[in-house]
Amino acid sequence: MRKRISRRAAVIGPAKFLLGCVVIIFILSIFLQVGRIEVTGCEYYTDRDIIQAAGIEEGDNLFFINRFAAVAGILAKLPYVESVSVTTQLPGTVVIDVTESQALAWVELGGQRWVMDRSCKVLMQGSAADTASLVHVRGLTPVNPTVGETLETEGGAQAVSTLSEMLDQIQRRGLAGTVSGIDLTDPDAPVMEYLGRFTVLFGQDETIDYQFGKLVSAVSQLTSADRGTLDISEAGEAVTFAPF
Repeated sequence: MRKRISRRAAVIGPAKFLLGCVVIIFILSIFLQVGRIEVTGCEYYTDRDIIQAAGIEEGDNLFFINRFAAVAGILAKLPYVESVSVTTQLPGTVVIDVTESQALAWVELGGQRWVMDRSCKVLMQGSAADTASLVHVRGLTPVNPTVGETLETEGGAQAVSTLSEMLDQIQRRGLAGTVSGIDLTDPDAPVMEYLGRFTVLFGQDETIDYQFGKLVSAVSQLTSADRGTLDISEAGEAVTFAPF
């Protein structure tokens, strides 16, 4: 009898353990299912656009969601997304937080207008209405503009790098809509049209960030009737204003 009981216990013990593991896995599989997908920060795209690009569906296992693949899918398929994060929250929520790109400038090639964000990523091919309030970039010759890709131009990347720095400052300082044009014929000496009243001359002796600081400071000391050229290209705090 003792031998029979010992053998039975030897069989039933592991069986109970395996059954317990199966029950736990089953409960966790239900507990960790995606029951809700929340999207924040979207205006240009719909929540459905974001969720489809992420490749996440309700019922997926929360534990096995590949957040890196979801982020990569969104960035690859939706050019107006600047950055995105995917996080999970128990018991079954996925949160997709999106920062959308802001259309800031456009460049022309063969009569077509290509709209860009501050990183010079091409967002779309736009119309005159789409580009009416954006910065018209001159002095660049685009090479095969492609939506979702960074602008490439003839003559190398210096001009694009300079343009990106200027557009970044325009967005950071809330100057969108006040700059009508940027001329990068000479990338070492960009020219910008500001407020419809000033032609601003940039240089290479100071950073773009510092030059924009000088510009904003100088304009704050002028009157609304002043018009002319602002030369902020010299090193240091010097700004030369020539009325016209």
